[in-house]
Formats: sequence, C-alpha cells, structure tokens
Amino acid sequence: MVNIANIVCKTAGIVGLSAVTYDAYAMAKHHSNAASAEISADIFEKAIAAQRSTSTASYLTGAMQNKVADFRMKNPIVPIFGKFRGFIEGFISSLADNIIPTTLSALAIGTKGKIQKAGGWGLAIYGIYQLAKEGFGLGKTSPVDE
Repeated sequence: MVNIANIVCKTAGIVGLSAVTYDAYAMAKHHSNAASAEISADIFEKAIAAQRSTSTASYLTGAMQNKVADFRMKNPIVPIFGKFRGFIEGFISSLADNIIPTTLSALAIGTKGKIQKAGGWGLAIYGIYQLAKEGFGLGKTSPVDE
C-alpha cells in the first residue's frame, strides 16, 4: 500500500524542483539577452573607434575600414555566442542561488523513509520562510524606513 506521506513528499519535491527549474530558465533568458546586448555594444564601440581613427589619410583605407566596421556590426555569430554564454551563466547562477530548495527537493524525490520526510518537511518550512520574508516582508528592512 502506498503511504500518503510518500505521495505528499514526492509531490512537494516535484513542485519545488519545478519552481527552481522555472526560475533558473527565466533568469537564464534574462542573462542571455543582457549578455548579447553587452557584447553587441562592445563590438559597436570598437568598430566605431577603429573606423574613426586612421593612421594615414587615405581614401582606400577609409573605405576598407568602413566595410570592416559594417561587417563587424552586422555579424550575427558573436551575439549568438553571447546569448549562449549568458544563458549558461544565468542558469548556473540561479541554480546556485537556489541550492537549498534544489537539495531539499532532490531529497524528497530521490530518497525513502526518514530522509525523504526530512526533505519534504524542510521544503515546506523553507517555502513558508520565503513566503514570510519575501512575500510579507517579515525580517526585512524597507528602504523607505532608512
């Protein structure tokens, strides 16, 4: 016979892991866009600086610099690598920030007996703590009060 506590612990673990994964994905998307924009801005700045500074006064050199700057600014490969790098950084950073609920969820899903129940109860306590702290602001100093 299936134990009700087992079902509750596994459900809590799945919900906790789903929340952590969703948060990691959302932060990864945000970091992806920010990293791509940062790399594109850096490329634009360097291309314009290279285009505006010449070592000799030459029409041919100026035309070549304009073509190279145009190629560098319209190159789609570098921002794609920036998006990929930002996505990986954001995902790993979010998982590192959420190590406690990730660990408790893994315990609730992947173990049995008392360790599973400890993971489920720990996840519930952590969720209540986060709700009280972040949702209701208990224990936080408001910037308005300073």
